[in-house]
Amino acid sequence: MRAWFLLFVLSIGSGGFFALLVALARTPGVSDYIPPQLFYHWLIGHVDLALIIGFLSFLSFLWHRYFGEDRGSYDYIPAYLGTFLLFLSALLGLGTAVHNNYVPTIVHPFFFAGIALFGAGFALSALRFLPLTFRELRSGDPLGNLLSISVLLSLLMPSALLISYLRTPKTEEVYLYFERLYWLPGHVHQFVNASLLLAGWVILSQVSGRKPPEFMRFLNLLLLPFPAIYLLLQIFAQDSLSPTIRMITTAGYAVGIGIPTLAYAFYFLAKVAFRGGLFANVLGLSVLMYAVGALMGYLIAGSDLRIPAHYHGVIASILITLMGLTFYYLKDLGFISHLPGFVRVQPYLYGVGMLLFVLGLFWAGVYGAPRKTFGTGYIESFKVYLFMLLMGVGSVLSVIGGVIFVLYVLSSIIRSNGHPREEEA
Repeated sequence: MRAWFLLFVLSIGSGGFFALLVALARTPGVSDYIPPQLFYHWLIGHVDLALIIGFLSFLSFLWHRYFGEDRGSYDYIPAYLGTFLLFLSALLGLGTAVHNNYVPTIVHPFFFAGIALFGAGFALSALRFLPLTFRELRSGDPLGNLLSISVLLSLLMPSALLISYLRTPKTEEVYLYFERLYWLPGHVHQFVNASLLLAGWVILSQVSGRKPPEFMRFLNLLLLPFPAIYLLLQIFAQDSLSPTIRMITTAGYAVGIGIPTLAYAFYFLAKVAFRGGLFANVLGLSVLMYAVGALMGYLIAGSDLRIPAHYHGVIASILITLMGLTFYYLKDLGFISHLPGFVRVQPYLYGVGMLLFVLGLFWAGVYGAPRKTFGTGYIESFKVYLFMLLMGVGSVLSVIGGVIFVLYVLSSIIRSNGHPREEEA
């Protein structure tokens, strides 16, 4: 259990390190000193380490925590090896960077080996808890229900990827190949992220003294149908990027993810958020950030910086939730006895920074700033210049918040010699 928890912290820290490099590469006055060829590798390192490996590692930790630790399990070993190989391939600029959606790819053996090793460790972790999920699916506990659904979704994801690999035709266009390869499995992954977010909200609500009503567990079932449909489409569809499939995946976001997340969000805002205590406030920050990111998604037009503004808002809501949960588990597991005052400010520093970051990206996109573009040569408007500066300021604030988070968590674990109190060891 502790191994997956530590891997989450290391992955988030590494992803934040790459995020700072990427933000500096797009900040006026700084970008001239950064090699353009490394920018694209760093962007991939940021996304894959923080938003894929980090999130899935924390989800595996929650499974161990809720379903029970298996002391004879070593599924984390390939996950650690894979994470290290991915970090190296991004840091050193190995191979060719391909900025396809969902799993941005570096065409190099280190990267592919890293993804395969981490995926194997994560899938083994999910498979071990599969027998327990059927019991919890019938329970009245929304948290156990959500975590059980996340196990099922986490096994659908590699299944969809395997089928996609066997079915996706090889093409000379590298970007198009990886876009097709990851399109439907990547959408299954978004449902895994949604189950993680909802489970995190439920835990924050419970530790704040409010348990969601049992009937809300029926909303969780909406997370299952569309990923199952995506798996079937992966088997029978001729082109995973066809207009029909795009329409189905869009409907999946609106219905399968949209309905349960918005229902939970309204409930928590009405009953729990900002009603005293650190964890209630973190819950409120996360829900509000999710609302901002979701709203931006409805205002996207074309391919510009409004797209990363949308998904960074949604992703930031997950990160805020996981940061709050990390502080809770540090104390609950016995790594710390209390949270110092400066750490209690950290979620607000990160949250405000990310809000400025996404607002800067969004309005720069409104005025035509393109996405996935190095440097500042595309800036032709003073308004875009100002909004990109706002993005840079927000990025620095959020990175400072992220650095505080990572350093405090790591130092807390190191000071305890990696051993929590006896009853949790």
